[in-house]
Amino acid sequence: MSRDGVRTIQYNEPEELLSALPGVAMRAVPLRAGAFTASVTGFDLGDIVFQTGECSPAIIIAAAGTGTAAVQLPFEGIETFILNGRAAPPRAVGLYGPGGTLERANPRPTRHAVLLLPAAAAEALLSPSSASPLLRPEGQGLLQADPCNWEHAVALSRAAADAAQRNPSAFGAVEVRRSLRASLLNTAQGLIAGPKDGKEPKIIRASPARRRIVTMTDEYLRSEPARPIYTDDLCAVLGISPDRLAEAFHATFGISPHRFLKLRRLAMVRTCLRSRDVPALRVKAVALSHGFWHLGQFAQDYRGLYGESPSDTLARARGAPGH
Repeated sequence: MSRDGVRTIQYNEPEELLSALPGVAMRAVPLRAGAFTASVTGFDLGDIVFQTGECSPAIIIAAAGTGTAAVQLPFEGIETFILNGRAAPPRAVGLYGPGGTLERANPRPTRHAVLLLPAAAAEALLSPSSASPLLRPEGQGLLQADPCNWEHAVALSRAAADAAQRNPSAFGAVEVRRSLRASLLNTAQGLIAGPKDGKEPKIIRASPARRRIVTMTDEYLRSEPARPIYTDDLCAVLGISPDRLAEAFHATFGISPHRFLKLRRLAMVRTCLRSRDVPALRVKAVALSHGFWHLGQFAQDYRGLYGESPSDTLARARGAPGH
């Protein structure tokens, strides 16, 4: 964080999001054609971190660290939002305990806020029920918040982001950060507790079987970073049928496993082309090594997703004139 306690970062590459959330491992795959963009404004509030952000259409897979709990508030572009394997209900709030995973697909640009806090302090700071996902290792769940509490949380998130843009130095003052921290915790408690004298919001949990398939797929893909993987590989490794694999991916991300793997391989190619670790790269060799044998179709798909040719990506990474 900056000395003022607030910092805004712009991201133009999916792999840059790996370090976007402290205490959270996150991976992104662009979901629609055009340049990938994301921005995050983070507030360092001592024992907690608050972030607001925007993201172009993407698939996001994230996992809270063993010492982190998170409250997530998507509030724009959620009409087609898929969160934790379900179409996001109105006023959705995501709750994640230590080690809890998030699977998200936003076919539209979205805005969101997230509150990160020490898992050991979640009970004392937010007073959730004993059954809350926030308190369970690998806990994950959605709740549909009370309208008034949800609108208040959205308004507070927008106000904090606007204030950080207009006058970031204001958050250099200890009392300003203390005030924001207190407001955020009070608002988060309201989201979790529900309306006064009312019932607690119902927790909507994801299908454990679907989560397991998606999580195991992600783990396998990360264990084989340089290898092109196909749906029959996944079915063999996971011991499941193609139909079951397809159902899990359609429910979780709204796309087929084949489409997901193709998007991921294109992202792997882009990462390789942008790397400076290998001084003499050739687009053809990189494409073939990632399983793209039809080079004309590969170039077309790459340009359609990233808005530039593979050779342009390589030239720009190498600092060629005109790039």
